[in-house]
Amino acid sequence: MKNFLIAALLVALFLTGEPAFAAPKRIALMLEGSDENVPGCFNNLCSEGLKRAQEHFGKKVATRSYNALEEREKLLPLLREAASKSDLVIVSSIIYNKYLAQVMREFPSCDFLTLDANEERGVAEIVFREEEGGFLAGALAAMLTARPDAEGMNADKTVGAILGEKTPPVERFKSGFLAGVWYVDPNTEALCEYVGDFSNREKAADIALGMKGRGADIIFLPCGEAGIGAVEGAEKGGYFTIAADSELEKDYPQAVLASVVKRTGHVIYIVAEGYVKGEIGRKGIGGEKLSLGMKEGCIDISIWTREAKSSIPADIRESVEDIGEKIRDGLIVIKETDYRSMKDIE
Repeated sequence: MKNFLIAALLVALFLTGEPAFAAPKRIALMLEGSDENVPGCFNNLCSEGLKRAQEHFGKKVATRSYNALEEREKLLPLLREAASKSDLVIVSSIIYNKYLAQVMREFPSCDFLTLDANEERGVAEIVFREEEGGFLAGALAAMLTARPDAEGMNADKTVGAILGEKTPPVERFKSGFLAGVWYVDPNTEALCEYVGDFSNREKAADIALGMKGRGADIIFLPCGEAGIGAVEGAEKGGYFTIAADSELEKDYPQAVLASVVKRTGHVIYIVAEGYVKGEIGRKGIGGEKLSLGMKEGCIDISIWTREAKSSIPADIRESVEDIGEKIRDGLIVIKETDYRSMKDIE
């Protein structure tokens, strides 16, 4: 049902009615930051979605990924190269957006779609409501930290979030996390600190230990590959984590309580599928906008996994499920505001 909702929304957004071309559809994916070969990270999920489309459609599609990693000087050359060789360029990182206007003028026959908001006319955007997943992570953390009888919980009502860079998706995760903590208990302290990138595992691990020293027993990790450092140090460091993007508790059951699942890979696949079938094209893609979250089945928290069930008390899982239903039904709407007892680490 969730997959049907996503597909229906995307088809409704981009439907053009144009016949499919005989030549392969050339689709490029722009990545930045962490290595897409690291399982479970955002870039890996995006890349896997595109690979799945290639495997499914075979000769009907030609796909390629471009990753600037941390080398900012490569952004424009890579985007230009992708546009010169593609019919559709899917931009997964907002860091490319400042070059879109220039590259669009140079390659007017190429379509562009961003996985976040953009300010360019004629460029479609798909924006995830990360704040909804962050809200669930914050609520879960606040409930657990208030239970000193639970395994690994201390007497301090303190939780943390290690963030990657100050990008719009990360800021939405942060706002939602703080709101979720506040929703459960405004007296719970939430520590937030930025890694500065999405790949520095050592720094994320050091931040996690610092938060543990200040009383945090649960730490949310919307910081990409860097979060693996905090996960790997959790058992020895004496804290638990809530992962982001994929179900990391399956690989790290002693360190990860649950994960905020962002089904980016499936959205990439659906976009590629629509383009191959001629449902996304020149007449329908320009400037359209789509917001995806819990209601559309694109974001959730994985309290259903065997590992999460074994580490999270049943009554807390039920409470998180109830909160999720309220978000889906529009009874909880996360807005930017000032939260008591919430602060960044200076």
